[in-house]
Amino acid sequence: MKIASRIGAAVLALCMTASLAAGCSAAPDTSAAAGAAHPDGWVETLRLEGGTDWGAPNPFQCQSRGPGTAKMELVYASLLEKDETGDIGWLAESWTVDGKDYTFTLRQGAAFQDGEPLTTDDAAFTIDYYNAHPPVSNPLAAGTDACILESYTVVDERTITLTVKAPDGDTLTSLGSFEILPRHIWESVDDPYTYTGEGWLTGSGAYACTVYDGPTGSYEFTAVDDFCAGTPAAGRIQFVPVSDALLAFENGEIDITSVPADLLDTYRADESLGFVEKANDMGYKLLINFEECPEFLDIALRQAVYAALDRQAVVDKVFRGAGSVGSAGYVPRSSLYYSPDCVEYPYDPDAARAALADKGLSVTLLAADSGSDVAIAELIQIDLEAAGVEVTVESYDSATRDSMVNAGDYQFALVGNGGWGNNPPTYLRTIFSDISKNQGGNPHSMGPIGYENAAITALAEGQRTETDFEARKAMFQQLQVLISQEIPLIVIANQSSYSMYRKDYYDGWMKTYAYQQAEQNRLSYMLR
Repeated sequence: MKIASRIGAAVLALCMTASLAAGCSAAPDTSAAAGAAHPDGWVETLRLEGGTDWGAPNPFQCQSRGPGTAKMELVYASLLEKDETGDIGWLAESWTVDGKDYTFTLRQGAAFQDGEPLTTDDAAFTIDYYNAHPPVSNPLAAGTDACILESYTVVDERTITLTVKAPDGDTLTSLGSFEILPRHIWESVDDPYTYTGEGWLTGSGAYACTVYDGPTGSYEFTAVDDFCAGTPAAGRIQFVPVSDALLAFENGEIDITSVPADLLDTYRADESLGFVEKANDMGYKLLINFEECPEFLDIALRQAVYAALDRQAVVDKVFRGAGSVGSAGYVPRSSLYYSPDCVEYPYDPDAARAALADKGLSVTLLAADSGSDVAIAELIQIDLEAAGVEVTVESYDSATRDSMVNAGDYQFALVGNGGWGNNPPTYLRTIFSDISKNQGGNPHSMGPIGYENAAITALAEGQRTETDFEARKAMFQQLQVLISQEIPLIVIANQSSYSMYRKDYYDGWMKTYAYQQAEQNRLSYMLR
C-alpha cells in the first residue's frame, strides 16, 4: 500500500480548483487509479461538493463535524468498520471477546501509505499517544476524560489484547473505532495539533490525501495499492468548490448532491437517478445556558417555550414537509428506540403568552448564518416575541457558532446537526448525562449548561453496562420519557433529506446501521 511520495503543505496550496478537474497530483501515480484493468463498479473519479474547509484530514486537525471526520477516515483506518447490519473487520481480520479482554488480529499486509508495515506496535503506540494528546474524536475515551482501557498486551506483530476497565454494550465498537497512527512519524512529534511536517497526512486507509487546500475547501484523495481490507471503488475522490451544488450536478461537475424537498418528485421521474434517503437524520435543538438564564430553571417557563414555538411551521416552511416535529424525548419518531410515551407539547401561543408575557424576559439567540439555521432562528424569534420574550438573534459562521457553543458563550443557542437517525446509544449519554455531557468539543453532543438531573444521569450512564438489546431499549425509552418531562433542552424538529446520484456512473452509495450519511461513509467508496 504505497503512494510514491507525500505532498507537503506548500505544494498542496498550489493545487487549486482548476487543477482538480484535471486530476492534480504532486506525485507519480502509483495508485490503484493507474492500473489498466479495473473491476466492475470501479470509476476513475468521484466528485463531490467542496468549498468548505473541514480541516486537514488527520485525527488531530480535522473538524469534529461529520464532513471533517469522514475525510480523515478515508486516510486513516481503524480496526473495525460498520456496514448495514453491524461491526465488520477493517484493519483487523478477526477478534475475540473474553470478559474484559478484546483480542484483535491484524490483516496480513496491513501497511501505511509510505510503505511501512502496520503492526500492533503502532496500535499500542496510538493508544498511549491519544492518552497524552487526545484526537478530535476519541472513542477510547467514550465521552469521558478517562481512557476505557485498563491495559493492553502486544501478543505479537499482528495480535493485540485490549483489556477494558468495564465492558459494556458499546465497548467493541469503541475499541474498533480509533484510527491507528504510524509510530515512526508521530513518536517525534510533540504538538500534533499544529504539526504539518513530513508524514502529517500519512495514514493506513484506502485513500491517501493528495490535495488539501483549506482556503478553497478543495480536497483530493487518491486510491492506494493493495489496501488490505478491500478494493477502492474510485481512482480519485475530489471535493471541488461549486457555487450551486444542484446546478453543478445537472452540469455533470459533481456526482452526488442533496435534493431540495420541493424538487424531489421532479427528479424521481428520471429513471437514471438513484436516491439515498436519510430519514429524520438532521435535527435542530434549542440549548439554554441556565448559568446565563437561571430563570429558565423554572420548568414552567421551559414548558411555555415549547408552547410558544410553532414547530410544525419549521417542518412546513423550512423543510418543505420533509421531516417531523421533534420528540421532546430527543430520539426521532422513526427510530426503533423511540418511546411513544414521551410528553407532547402542542403549539399553544395563548398559554405561552400567559406564562411569559409578564416576566420581562430578554434573551440573545445564537445561530449559524447559513442554511436552514437562519430561517429557523427567525421563526423562533417571531414566536417567542409574540409570547412576550424579547429576542436578539446573533448569527455567525458555523465554525464560530460551534466554538461559542462549546465555550458556553451563549444564552439561547440553535444547534442543527446530522446523526439524529443514528443509534441513540451513541449520543444520548453525551448530551444528557451530567458525567459525560459536553465532552469532546463536538457541538452535536452539547447538552444543557447549568442544569443537572440525577435521575437522567443514572439512566444515561446505566445503559452502558446493559448488553441485552431489549433491556437496553427499555432503559432508553425510560430515559426519553424523563427527558420529555424535565426538558433539559428544547427539541425543534427533525429533517429528512435525500441525496441523488447517477446510477449508470456509480451505484455504490450506502448507509450503515449507525449512520445515514452515505457521502460520509468510507464503505461508500469501496467495491463490495
